[in-house]
Amino acid sequence: MIETKADFVRALERLRRRDAESLAAFILSLAQDSGPVGEQVRTFIVGDDLGEAVASIRARIGGLRTPTEYVHRHARGKEIGVSLGFILDAIKILVLPLNPKAAFTLLVAVFEADAVAMENCGDHDFEVASAYERAAELMGRATKALPGREVVAALEPLLEDDGYGVRGQLAEVIESRSRGL
Repeated sequence: MIETKADFVRALERLRRRDAESLAAFILSLAQDSGPVGEQVRTFIVGDDLGEAVASIRARIGGLRTPTEYVHRHARGKEIGVSLGFILDAIKILVLPLNPKAAFTLLVAVFEADAVAMENCGDHDFEVASAYERAAELMGRATKALPGREVVAALEPLLEDDGYGVRGQLAEVIESRSRGL
C-alpha cells in the first residue's frame, strides 16, 4: 500500500526506472479490468483526444447506477479470470526471468487454487480454464531450470486431484521433465 508521502516517492522512483514498453504493457493490462480501475485507465488512454475523453467520461457517468444482483455476480465471475490473468502476467514478467523456482512454486499455488477459482467464476469458466492453460505453459517454462525429480514430485499430486479438469496440461510438463530424470 502507498499510504505516506515517502511511500509515494519510493513508488514513483521505482516506476521511473522501468522502461516505457513495460509500463505501456502494464497500463494495457489494467485497461482490461471491468471495474472502475479499468474505466479510469481506458479514459486515460484516450485522454489525448478531448472528444474521446469526454465520451468516455460521459459513458462512465451513465454507468453509475447500482448493478442488479445478476450483473454483480456476472461481473465478479469475470473478475476471477481477469485476476488470474494479472497474476500470471506478474509471474511471467517479474518472477520467472529472475527465479524460475519461485515462479514454479507460485504456479503450483495457482493450480492448488483451481477449486476456488472455478467455483466462483460463474458463467466465466472458459476464461478461467484458459488462464489455467496459460499457467501450464508458464509451468513448462519454469521447470526447464529445475531438477526433473522435484518437478514430478510436486506435479503428480496435483494431477491426481484434478476435480475441475484444469490440471490435465500438467501431464505434458511431467512427461517432458520425466525424460530429463
